[in-house]
Amino acid sequence: MIDFVAIGHVTRDLLPADATAAGGTARFAALLAQRLGLRPAIVTASAEPAPVGVAWANIATHISSTFENRYTPTGRRQWLHAVAPAISATAIPLGWRTAPIVLLGPVVHECTPTLATAFPSALIGATAQGWLRDWNDDLPSPIRLRRWQPAPKELERLHVLSLSSEDVGGDDELAAYYAGLTPIGIVTYGARGATMFLHGKPHHIPAYQAQECDPTGAGDVFATAFLIRLWETGDPFAAARFAAAAAACAVEGVGDTALPDRAQIIQRMAGGNRAIDHITRRS
Repeated sequence: MIDFVAIGHVTRDLLPADATAAGGTARFAALLAQRLGLRPAIVTASAEPAPVGVAWANIATHISSTFENRYTPTGRRQWLHAVAPAISATAIPLGWRTAPIVLLGPVVHECTPTLATAFPSALIGATAQGWLRDWNDDLPSPIRLRRWQPAPKELERLHVLSLSSEDVGGDDELAAYYAGLTPIGIVTYGARGATMFLHGKPHHIPAYQAQECDPTGAGDVFATAFLIRLWETGDPFAAARFAAAAAACAVEGVGDTALPDRAQIIQRMAGGNRAIDHITRRS
C-alpha cells in the first residue's frame, strides 16, 4: 500500500566543482514523507536513481531535467540545461491511485493539474513553482517568470496550492491571486514566514528561527509537511505550524540530508522559538 504519491521530475542539479545532486520537488516530498513514517512513491521521468525505500514509476529516459542554481544577495538565479519528457496519467500505476495523499510537484510544466483526476478520493496538493517558470527553446537558458493562467476546471480537484513569493518575483498581489484559486492556498516568504489563505481569507504563519545553511527545497518541505499534517488532523492551522517547523529544520543542512523526522519537528515546535512577527492569524 502507498500512502503518499509525489508526481514530478526528479532533477539533476549542477553544483560547484562539477558536482551534481538529485533534486526536485517530488524527490524532496517523497523523502520527507518517508521520514514522517509514510509509505511514499514517485511518478517521474528521470535518469536519476530511485531513492532507497521509495516506490518508483519512471518513464524511460536518458535525460533528467537539469538545473543550475546561483544564490546572490538579490535572490536565486536559475538556468535550465535539459528537460525530461512530460508525465501523463498513463504513467501512474493503477494500484497507487487509491493513495490518500498526493502532491503534484512540477518543475518544468511536466505534469498538469488535471492529473489530480487520477486520484478520486485523495487529499491533493500542488506546488505551483513549475507552472510559473518559462525559458528559451535553446538550452541552456535562464529561467524567467511565466504568467500562468489556469482554467478553473483544471484546478477543481486540488485542495491545496503552494508557492513562494520568489516564484512570482515578489508580486504579493499575484501571489494572493494564485493562492485564492484553491480552498487552501499558501505563499511562503522564507524567514518571514508564510500566508495561508483559507477560501481567500489570509492568515499569517510565523516562521521558526533557524540557522540557515541551504534553502533549497524549503518550500517543498513546507508544502509536503502541511499536506501530511492536514490529512492527519484536518486542522489547517496545526498543519501550518507543523510545516513551518519542518521547513526551519530542513534549511539547517544541505539538500535532503537535513530532512527532519517527526520527533525533530515536534521538538522545534516545543522550543517555542517562533519568530516574533505580529499575530498568528490575520483577518
